[in-house]
Amino acid sequence: MIRKLTHLLLLLVWLLAIESAQAIIDVSLQMQLGNPSGAIADTNNHDHYLILRPIEAIDYNDNLGQPNWASWDLTAEDASGAVDRQDSYTGDTNLPPSFHMVGAGDYAHSGYDRGHLCPSADRTDSTNHNDQTFLMSNMMPQTGSNNSGVWKNFEDYCRSLAINNNELLIICGPSGFDGSRINTNGYVAIPQYTWKIAVVVTNGDGTASSRITTNNRVIVIKVPNTNGVSSVWQNFITSANQIQVDTGFTFFTALSAEIAAVLRNKVDGQTNPPPVIFSFSPTMGSANTNVVIIGTNFTAATEVTFNGTHAGFTVDSDAQITTMVPTNAGSGFISVSTSSGTGISTNLFTVLNNGGTVYSGVLACWDMSTLPGGTGNYGPSPFTPTTNAANLTIVGLTRGSGVRQSGTAAAGGWGGTGFTNISAATAIASNQFATFSVMASNGYKISFLSVSRFDYKRSGTGPTNGVLQYQVGSGVFSDITNVAYSSASNGATNSPIDLSGITALQNVGANTNVTFRIVNYGGSNAGGTWYIYDVAGTTAMDLAVQGTVTQIVNPPHVAPSFSSVAFTNNTFSFLLTGTAGADYVVQATTNLNPAMWVSLATNTAPFSFTETNINIYSQRFYRSLVAP
Repeated sequence: MIRKLTHLLLLLVWLLAIESAQAIIDVSLQMQLGNPSGAIADTNNHDHYLILRPIEAIDYNDNLGQPNWASWDLTAEDASGAVDRQDSYTGDTNLPPSFHMVGAGDYAHSGYDRGHLCPSADRTDSTNHNDQTFLMSNMMPQTGSNNSGVWKNFEDYCRSLAINNNELLIICGPSGFDGSRINTNGYVAIPQYTWKIAVVVTNGDGTASSRITTNNRVIVIKVPNTNGVSSVWQNFITSANQIQVDTGFTFFTALSAEIAAVLRNKVDGQTNPPPVIFSFSPTMGSANTNVVIIGTNFTAATEVTFNGTHAGFTVDSDAQITTMVPTNAGSGFISVSTSSGTGISTNLFTVLNNGGTVYSGVLACWDMSTLPGGTGNYGPSPFTPTTNAANLTIVGLTRGSGVRQSGTAAAGGWGGTGFTNISAATAIASNQFATFSVMASNGYKISFLSVSRFDYKRSGTGPTNGVLQYQVGSGVFSDITNVAYSSASNGATNSPIDLSGITALQNVGANTNVTFRIVNYGGSNAGGTWYIYDVAGTTAMDLAVQGTVTQIVNPPHVAPSFSSVAFTNNTFSFLLTGTAGADYVVQATTNLNPAMWVSLATNTAPFSFTETNINIYSQRFYRSLVAP
C-alpha cells in the first residue's frame, strides 16, 4: 500500500513538472523577437519591470502607469473564439507592492479609452487567458478614434493573417510622452503615439522565430494618439527603425544580426525604406523660420508638412532637409514623405505667434521619495521642485515659521508638526502653513490649469483640514478650495484641483510672482504630523501643478490709458484700454522715492483691474506698461 502511494505521489510530481515546464514554454513563446529594452524582473526597477505570463511578456513602467511594450505570439488557436470577451477590467495585484496599482476606474472621465496592448480577441482560447488581457497592466490611454478605429482595424487584419496558415510575432506599445497625464488621478501618462510591429511567419515545425528569414513580411505602424485620426492602418506604415528612433529600444535582438538588420528596415509593400526623422532644429519658431531636419532616406522627398500644412523645402542630402515654417501652420509634428512612405517626427514643433503657447504640461512637481526622514528631518525648506518647465523661476516648498519639526519624520515625506489651530485664520496668524511660488521669465506669461497631484499623509493627531490659497504679486491671498485630510497613516491622494476658472491665475505676466499657500489646522496634538507624501512609493510626482507657458512675441507699443477710476468700499478699480487683444501689466508701489514697482496683474486690453483691502497701505501708486 505504501509502495502504491509512493508511486502515485511520484506520478503526481511528474505530471506537475510537465505542467510547469509547459507553462514556462508557453511564456517563452511570448518574447521570441527578444527583449528590446533589457527589462528585468527586479522589483526595484520601476522603469523596466519584466512581467512574464502565459498570454504575453510586458516591460511595465510604473512611472508611466502602463507598459513600455507588450510582446506575444498569435496563432489561429489563440483567436479561436472558444470563449466570449470577458470585460473583466481589474487592477494587477501581482505587481510589486512598491508599485502604484492602476485601478479599473482610473481612466473614468479622462476622455481616453483603456486601450489593450495584447487584444482580448487575440486570446479567446480560454476564459483565463481572456481575463488576463483585461488586467490594467495591459492597458495604455488611447483616444476613441485610435483605439476603436485604426488600432482595431489592424488587430483584425493581424488575426485574419493568423487564421490563414500563419503565426504572428507581435510587439506594440506607446511613445512620445510630453508629461501629460489622464485627468482622473494624474498618474497614467498620455502617449502621443501608439505603435505596433508584426512579423508574419508561415506555419511549420519548431518555434516561429526559428523559421524567420530575411524574406518574412514585417508590418509596422505608428499612429498619432489623437481624435479624428484616419481609421486606415495602411496610412501609418513605417519601419521598425523609426520606432527605435522614437523609443530608444532595439528590436529583433533574438534573431541573427544579419536577419535583424534587414527586418528593421523593411516597410510593408515597398522595396525602398521610407524616410526617418531623427531630429530638427530649431524646435520652435514663427512663420518663415528656417528649420533643418536630420534623418535618413530623404533623397526622394516629395512633401514636408508642419502639423499637416505643406511647406517649401530643399533636399540637402539623403540625411538633411532645409525647410521653412508655413505662414498658416499650427504647432504639431513635422513629416517628410517619399513614394516609400512618411516619416513623422517624435517631438512637436512649436509655431510661435503673438501669444503662442511654448509649453503645456507640468509647470513644477515634487517627488518626495528621496527624503530620508529621521529625527527632526522633515525635508529642506525651501525644497526645490524635482522638475519644472523652462522659462520659469520657482521658489520651492517653504515652511512657515510656525511649523515645527519635532520628533521623528517619516521617510518619503515633506512637512512638519504643530498644526493645532482651530481655524485657517488662526493658523495663518501663527505662520503655520507651507508655500511655493512660480514666476514667468521676461518675454513669457503663465496660466495655471490645475493642481493635478496632491499626495499627503498625516498622523492620527495631525491636522484634519486645510485651505489652498493663491496670491498674485503682493496682492492678498485668496482661497482656492478647502481640503480634508482623512486619517491616512499610509498616505492618500487628493482629487485634482481645477485652477482654470480662476481669472487671476490666467495669463500672468513676466516677473509677477504667484504664490500658493497650504494652510493646515485642526490637529489634536502639537506632535501630530502632516506631510506631502510619497504615497505610491515610487519616483512619480507627489505634488504637481499643470499649466501653460506662453511666449509674448512682438508686443504692441501703444501706451495704455486708465478710465472709470473709482475707490469704493476699500476697493480701488479702473478700466485699462490700449491695443485690443494685446497684453499689459499693472504695477503698484507704496513710494515714489525710490519707486519699488511690483507687478499685480497682466491681461489683454481692454480689461478691468480691481484691488481690495487698499486701506492697509498709507499710500499707493499705480502704473501700467506694455507686457514684456
